[in-house]
Formats: sequence, structure tokens, C-alpha cells
Amino acid sequence: MTTVVTDIIFKPAYRLLRNVLFWVAYLATTTCLTVADYSSFRVAILISLLFTPINIVYTYLFVYGLVPRLLLRGKVWSFIVWSIVCVLLLHGFILLYRHLVISRVNSDSNWPEPGVPMLRQIFDFSVTMVTNLVALFAVFISVFKYWSREQQKKMLLEKEKTVTELELLKAQLQPHFLFNTLKNLHVMVREKSDKAPDMLMRLSSLLNYVLYECKASEVPLEKEIRVIKDYIALEQKRYGDRLEVSLSFTGPLEGKMIAPMLFQPFVENAFNHDISGEGGRVWMSIELSIKDDQLFFRVVNSLFCDGPDPGDKGMGAGNIRRRLELLYPGRFILDQEAVEEVYITSLIIELSASGTARRRPAAAVAENNYSSI
Repeated sequence: MTTVVTDIIFKPAYRLLRNVLFWVAYLATTTCLTVADYSSFRVAILISLLFTPINIVYTYLFVYGLVPRLLLRGKVWSFIVWSIVCVLLLHGFILLYRHLVISRVNSDSNWPEPGVPMLRQIFDFSVTMVTNLVALFAVFISVFKYWSREQQKKMLLEKEKTVTELELLKAQLQPHFLFNTLKNLHVMVREKSDKAPDMLMRLSSLLNYVLYECKASEVPLEKEIRVIKDYIALEQKRYGDRLEVSLSFTGPLEGKMIAPMLFQPFVENAFNHDISGEGGRVWMSIELSIKDDQLFFRVVNSLFCDGPDPGDKGMGAGNIRRRLELLYPGRFILDQEAVEEVYITSLIIELSASGTARRRPAAAVAENNYSSI
């Protein structure tokens, strides 16, 4: 039922039906409100019918003329001036119409009325006011429909913009991830390492995930964890004994869905922070937990690089945050900070759309939210 009413109100195919229903409602309303002023119900209907052409012309003058050509184009003062002119012309026409037409149909409505001062009768705007109220109601309906269509267009454009931005961000993310992985494989092949075949199999699994499974808007959290583990395993083969990694995944992870490739940039950045080239020890701790429909993710890694913002190594921090804003608006907290030779990334995501992540200091996030990991 709601769909039918919406179609009648908004779809162009029902324009004629809308207009017929509007004027039928006008006739019924004016007849019922004025029947007591006339000698019979038949006279009330006849007079309402006689006033209908005036109301139709005057209403459509505003709906299809002044409103779209002046008001909706921002010409407010021109619209006001022309509206005043139309009201005065309408009033003059109604005075003549009552004298020449209505008085002949209903003898009780003779105009000028005997015993009533002419000036008072001229300034009787009751009929003019009714006509303007009808026009105003029709204008309100038209403007509301116009506003609704503009809002729908705006929402559609915003949705298309969001999808486009997400695709662009994913296009930035995936080639970068593949480049890093292929670079690792190149090192193994060049050194003719026995680890190359296993590395190639893991890379094949990751490629399948990136090229096919990441097309979905959400993927099982277990698959994202598997990607992290595979990526760590690939890096482990390149770093050897230099790399020390601690992984912890706890909580009710089964059945949880998450945006694809959401954690990978943080893991990649953790490795990109080691650019000293001195062959020193590289360590990191990756923790993920689910508690009360909130996802807590933290990466703590060694930091061997100079620069004002080490978080921008690899996949830019701005792109990461922008993607989170598009995917989880108002439902995430992201903290990234460098403390001496340690870099800490903390992320909280409210998995339920009804919840909103509350902003808390990074220290509180580390102490309270990850205490159970």
C-alpha cells in the first residue's frame, strides 16, 4: 500500500491522476465548508464548480510559473513582487466574477450587497484568501516533491562518490600489497632458496583472496586473520631469524564479518618502519580481540626510521583513515603514535551499526580495551 501511494505522489506517469484527485478533494472540501451559506447543496456544488477554473489557473500559475522560474532559481524578491501583483489582480477579478456570474446563480449572493459600504466589500479578501490557500497548498506539495527528488539525487551521488572513493582506495591498497609480496618472492628466487616454492604457494593463496574474495563488501574475519598469518609467514622467510613476531587472536571470532584488507596496511607499515638496512632485529606484536561486539586491534612494532611521521610509510595513514571513515562512519577509533623506538597502532571498531565508538585516550585504549588479549 505504501509503495502504491509513493508511486502516485512521485512518479510522472501518475501526474494526471494526482491533479484529478487534488481538485476532487478541493471541490469536496469547499462544498462541505460552504453549504451552510447557500440555499441548497446543489447551489453550493455549483458555486464551487464555478470558482474551480479560477483556482486552477491561479494555482498552476504559481506551481508551473512563478515557483520554478523565480523561487527555485533564487530570485526571491522577484517572486515576492510578482506574487503581490497576482494577489491584487486575482482579487479584482474575483470582485467582478462575483458580480457578473455568482450573483446570477445565487440570488442570496448579490454584489454589491445592499446596506454594506462599498469600500468594505472591496476589501473583503475572504474568497481571495481561500484561493491563495489552495495555491499555497499545491505549491507546498510541489516544493516538497522537488526537495525529495533533490535529496534522492544527493544521496545517490553521495553513494556513488563513496563507492568510487572506496574502489580508488582499494586500488591503491592492493597493488601496494602485491608489490611488497612480489619483492619478497624476488629475493627468494634470486638467492635460489628452498623456501621459494612454499612462498609461491602462499602468494598464490593471497592473490586469489585479493583478486576474487575482496570484491565483496565484507568477508569473514577468519579470512582476514589468515591473510595476516600468510603475509607474516612470507615476511618471516625474508627476514629469517631477524624477525620476531607475536600473534594473538582471541574472542568469539567465528561468524564475524569485516571489510576486506582492513588490517593489512597496518601490518605492512609495521614492516616498512624497518628501513635501516643494518640487519638488526625486527620485532612486532599483533593482537586482535572481539569483546561485546567491539573489535580491538593493535600492532606494536620496532621503529628504525627517521622522519616526522613514520605512520605514513607504505600505505598512507590518510588513506587508511579515509577508508575507515567511509566504511565505519562514527564507529571507529584509530590511534597511531611513535614512542622512542616503538610504534603503536590501536584500532577499535564497533561491529554493530547501532553502536558508536567513544573517543578515549590512547593509554586507556591500551590498558583497558586490550587488557584481555
